[in-house]
Amino acid sequence: MISILPEPKHLIHHDGSTRAFTHLRLTADDVDALTPDEVRDLAVLRFHNYPGIFADAPDAFPVHVHQGSIEDAAVNLAKPEMFAEQGYVLDIRDDGVRLSAQARDGLINGLTSLKQLLAEREVHGDNPPGTLSLPTCLMVDYPSIPVRAVAPTFSWYAGYGRIGFDMQLWGYDEWELFLHQCVDQKINQLNMVMYGYWPFEFPEYPETSFTDIPVEVWNQENGRFIKVKYSHPNVADNYLPRFIELAHRMGVKIMAYVGLNSYNGGWTIAHPEKRMIPPAGSDFLNDFDSVCLSDKESVNYILTAMRRIAELGFDGYTLEESEEGFWFCTCERCTERWGQHADTPGEAKHQANLELLMKIREEVRQVNPDIIIGIRAFRQPPLEKDPAWLQATADALPDDIVLFWAPALYVPPTEFQKWVKAFGKHRIWARDTESNSITSTMGRLYRTFESNMIRYGDEPNVQVIERDIEQHIGSVEADVHGINGYIFEWFGLFLHLFAHGNYGWGSRLEQDEFFARVGTTTFGPALGARVLRVMREILTIHESQIPLYTTPFPFQSNKMTDADIPRIEQAVANHEPLLTEIRAIRAELQVNPRLKVWSKHFDRLENAERRNRVIYDLVLAALAYEREREPEKRDLLLDEVLHLNERDFDIAKEMFFDLMPVGWTGVRSCMMPYHEMKRLIHNLRHPEDTDNDIICSGIEALGWLWLSDKDAS
Repeated sequence: MISILPEPKHLIHHDGSTRAFTHLRLTADDVDALTPDEVRDLAVLRFHNYPGIFADAPDAFPVHVHQGSIEDAAVNLAKPEMFAEQGYVLDIRDDGVRLSAQARDGLINGLTSLKQLLAEREVHGDNPPGTLSLPTCLMVDYPSIPVRAVAPTFSWYAGYGRIGFDMQLWGYDEWELFLHQCVDQKINQLNMVMYGYWPFEFPEYPETSFTDIPVEVWNQENGRFIKVKYSHPNVADNYLPRFIELAHRMGVKIMAYVGLNSYNGGWTIAHPEKRMIPPAGSDFLNDFDSVCLSDKESVNYILTAMRRIAELGFDGYTLEESEEGFWFCTCERCTERWGQHADTPGEAKHQANLELLMKIREEVRQVNPDIIIGIRAFRQPPLEKDPAWLQATADALPDDIVLFWAPALYVPPTEFQKWVKAFGKHRIWARDTESNSITSTMGRLYRTFESNMIRYGDEPNVQVIERDIEQHIGSVEADVHGINGYIFEWFGLFLHLFAHGNYGWGSRLEQDEFFARVGTTTFGPALGARVLRVMREILTIHESQIPLYTTPFPFQSNKMTDADIPRIEQAVANHEPLLTEIRAIRAELQVNPRLKVWSKHFDRLENAERRNRVIYDLVLAALAYEREREPEKRDLLLDEVLHLNERDFDIAKEMFFDLMPVGWTGVRSCMMPYHEMKRLIHNLRHPEDTDNDIICSGIEALGWLWLSDKDAS
């Protein structure tokens, strides 16, 4: 059975295979604007993990690449224009392979499928030792929609809520490998998130660049934190030009996912006087992400920053409005220009941002007239929009401004249809497929499936991989221009990439079948089933879910109760077998030259599962504290919670870099709940000497507090 992903549109498997071989002999005609030598170079690039496979040896299996035409398809094409732009025909017979494509992107997709077929038979163990083979088949394939994007993090709230983690710490080699893995899933756009200090040099405004930022890192050798200065790897090595060039060779656009007046470099950290002015007497914590748009110097800074991004070679922008939609700048100039003409602060913000958007559009089009400009906006409550308001909003935007957000969750399905009707399907490039980004808020714990949570059905935030898949299917059904899937964190969370690729391509595979195919095609049938079982069975409770943790954390907010104890005890019993299996899987991956690239994912899962076991005990102790009425015993139970909090943090320190609160904005934040747990317990014990300096579990939580406010929703 051929099970490669993304699922091909038309596949005839001839139930046979080619002879065994060790090399491929590639010949080529001109394809599109590519010469035969350029076709060969592209093939070598796509087979990067099969170095030296192309050779002119007499016994090498022949592969011929030629210019395709619509007649090559020989099947009914639902999307002939997509077949012409990105499709291919792959015909594998006993005597050789013929690959045709009409365009460069189709050739890349065809070469990718050829490599996947080769890898699938290899991982299944279908070949004699030391050899390769291919299934005999005919494949006519093309995507259902033009753009399949993912959004990885290049920097994320750097300086505002954290320093960096996971892919935010990568150098060129890691990004190169990730790019290949994206193209393996036929992803053709990366929306690179850059929030906070700019991950590139910015000579005009050096104070806003991610350069020599002070950070405390754990020194395991001496058992203490040490203070160092850290620069983003791209600032240190300037690999971004090489990376963009490589992406373009493989047909991948690189977009800058940045704020539309929010978290634009370190400007509002270095210049707090430039921030928006909140309403007098308000208790909004986030008064630091946006600048006052009546300040000409700040507007000029934003325009210069956007121009710098265009000059760096990015193909476009995903400009995100601040999630702080409940207030707007109250300075005299902003009130006179926008505030007094709007019914709500959110409307005033939209109007001010629209004017800024038009200035950005004019500025960056001077650098690149074809640069793509998209926005993520209009997301705040009320979530169900008035159709007349939607249409007026759409009409106010130039037609070349596209949307990188449209609704799906927390609203009826008809809401998405309203947006498609108002803005036009050609302008919808993404939806609310953020389950990976929600996991990335959780202090390096693990969450992918509904099954990874207790009482998923009660959670206000419903973002899991199952919901992402449903949205992608709906997007393809609506025939929109593109999808975007979040990959804010890579290690341990790789299933999301496969989901975004497969369902963005147009597959309608039933979800369980899809997950099984990921395991089978990536790791082989036996090992793949074990990998999937582990990823489904891990049970994650966020530390904030105990009753005494009263600081809001909206991303996994069910408070644990005594009724949850049986499920927790079940997870305790399952822990040792699960941890043993994670380690066994990793050991098998590490000794397999082709699969060892996946082993680091299981380093992450091992750390998460070890922390889970401690957190289970922490939750049980915290629930016992809630039941206990005798003061001395309650105090002992708080000691136990604190001890387990330390143990949880000790395990995190073994692996992770970004562990300490960041407070340069005036609001302290850390993705590890450890610090806030200590503050809360101090206040329980010392009401006469309370510490009121909250440590948010990530400042991204501040824009989501509406999720638990039904009136606001």
